[in-house]
Amino acid sequence: MSLGVLIVMVAFGVLLVVGAVHYTGGSRHKDARDTGEAILEFARAYPGEAIRSVTMTMDGNACFFRLADGKVGFLQSMGRHFVARLILPGAVSVEPLENQPGLKVEFHDSTLKGGEYVFLNSEEAAEVSLWLCGSFVLAKPELGGPEEGHNA
Repeated sequence: MSLGVLIVMVAFGVLLVVGAVHYTGGSRHKDARDTGEAILEFARAYPGEAIRSVTMTMDGNACFFRLADGKVGFLQSMGRHFVARLILPGAVSVEPLENQPGLKVEFHDSTLKGGEYVFLNSEEAAEVSLWLCGSFVLAKPELGGPEEGHNA
């Protein structure tokens, strides 16, 4: 068999495989914003937690849950898998994003780095930030007396 015939056969085989994947639906883009799937995945990880409200990011790769007992749940897509966790008081730092309706979240006690999470609108970002503020541990500033030489 000549090299030219072998190249044509390989190219035809590759096209056949690509066509089969395309026509069976393997190349369709799945909408990642599925709150039902997010609720099921979070409930699988934390079956005892009652969910009151769900807010997904714009791209659907992350989801924040307001839980019945005041805690906040978090679910993030990592390829075909999900990472779920409860956000405990003092476990996160949150900053607003400047040019987008979103938040920059850092997890302090986890290998999960956090990141920038953009929501559909600023109302959703504000709501999630309020949930997260409820799970903060605020440091108390040291209160000293009035400075000397100043009248109150």
